[in-house]
Amino acid sequence: MPGKNQIALFRFSERRSHPRRSVQSLSHVNIGANRAVVSNISETGVGVHAVASDIKPHVSSVALFFPGCSDWVEIKGQIAWVSESRREAGIKFLHPPEAARTWIKEWISREPSKDTAQDLSGITQPQLRESCQSYQILEVRLDAEFNQVAKRWTECHRQFPGHSLHGDPEWIEQRFQHEKDKVRIFLLENGDQIVGAVPFVLDREKLACELGEFALLTFPMRVLRLQGHTLNMPDEQAAYDKLMGQILRSDFDAIYIEQVKTGSFLSDYLRSRALIRRAFHFYTKRGPLLHSLIRFDGTFDSYMKKFSAKTRKNRLREIKTLRDRGQVDLLRVSQPCEIDAFLETAREISQRSWQFKHFGGGLAARDPNVVRRELRFLAERGWLRSYVLKCDGVPCSFILGHQYGSTFCAESVGADHAWRRYCVGTVALLLVLENLFNENPPKLYDFGTPVKFQEYFATESYTEERVWLFRRQVYPLLASCIYRSCNAVSMSAGMILERFGVKAKLKRLLWY
Repeated sequence: MPGKNQIALFRFSERRSHPRRSVQSLSHVNIGANRAVVSNISETGVGVHAVASDIKPHVSSVALFFPGCSDWVEIKGQIAWVSESRREAGIKFLHPPEAARTWIKEWISREPSKDTAQDLSGITQPQLRESCQSYQILEVRLDAEFNQVAKRWTECHRQFPGHSLHGDPEWIEQRFQHEKDKVRIFLLENGDQIVGAVPFVLDREKLACELGEFALLTFPMRVLRLQGHTLNMPDEQAAYDKLMGQILRSDFDAIYIEQVKTGSFLSDYLRSRALIRRAFHFYTKRGPLLHSLIRFDGTFDSYMKKFSAKTRKNRLREIKTLRDRGQVDLLRVSQPCEIDAFLETAREISQRSWQFKHFGGGLAARDPNVVRRELRFLAERGWLRSYVLKCDGVPCSFILGHQYGSTFCAESVGADHAWRRYCVGTVALLLVLENLFNENPPKLYDFGTPVKFQEYFATESYTEERVWLFRRQVYPLLASCIYRSCNAVSMSAGMILERFGVKAKLKRLLWY
């Protein structure tokens, strides 16, 4: 029978054919729309603790992220019991696939061989709070200290769903090898185990106060920028409070986090936690932005069927029009020996792109030696996957990307503005997608920085925000006040011009 603080939903025999093992390593489970942390597991079920909202009593499947596995594993299951607080539950697996059983067996075999764990129902709320309060923060730099924790950090990083290249320890060490003093790595420890790792880079930047396309003035700021876009740590207030408490001991003016997923634990924490309100002024310039993704289910032909017949005809006509101009070749770049030629070609295209001419950004604005080192790093690990589109032997578009884990990410793209009538950017994207579908396909194509046209090609999306946390000190608050005022005036003026239909005309007049 369930314990006194449990709600029985189904009756199962208490004698388990597979005893449950307590879990020392960090792993997550999705229960419907809820996220939880695994506390104990066997081949037939799992005990979980919710990290945000209550656990619903009805569920048809769960998705587990096993340590060492590169993606979620979905298993059919049903809730066996839920505690009165609805923050703890036991889930019985229903006919788990053999692959899932194998992962569970390997996981259990790697766990410390302690006595078989009790069910989560035996853990009281005070014990859970005490566990949260046992967190410690270790701040590490890219020096001798880093070498001592690098292996454990790498293991921790890869256990988090959605871990990205930009939070990878090896990548950070390589990317900032000549700027080691700027890197701040905050490791969350529970006992002698690293259960979270959050890297920031502290740099001096200029906060530009703009009206439209014109910068009125700039404020030098010491900005902590999050690397990797997410906080790879348990979604618990105690853990986040510990991190923020340590960060506040640093000397900086503002924190910038580029991709905060709307509705995530991080988003809710930054908006509602009293600690954040006391220490920072929260600001986001444009509100939610749509982050677009393409999921590689099926074939390229099945992907194209998501478009209407008329749209497919138009896309095929664009490819045909370019082929009528000359032979079209898509070159894939993945080897170290191909990097120099690719980088030279891609930089030339970027210099002729519309974005570089008007905003001075993109690949052409970056130090080629730095980019070359990054590409070599990716190629040596089998992560580089970039493309150049040529027509009649002339390079006209490129996509610089990498495939890390189960995701392909487009880091930088460019199209020669002289070829705009041939839609070379769209043609390049479609040919790259065809290649990705057919050769070692990832699970997702991540467009990266939100751009309006990406919505057209995406199969799924979510909203995110670019968040500023200005420290509540005189200089950061003064700078942020002027910055926010300029943004408000600029956006209001833009809406007025758009309402009267002159915004686009004014832009063309200023740019051309």
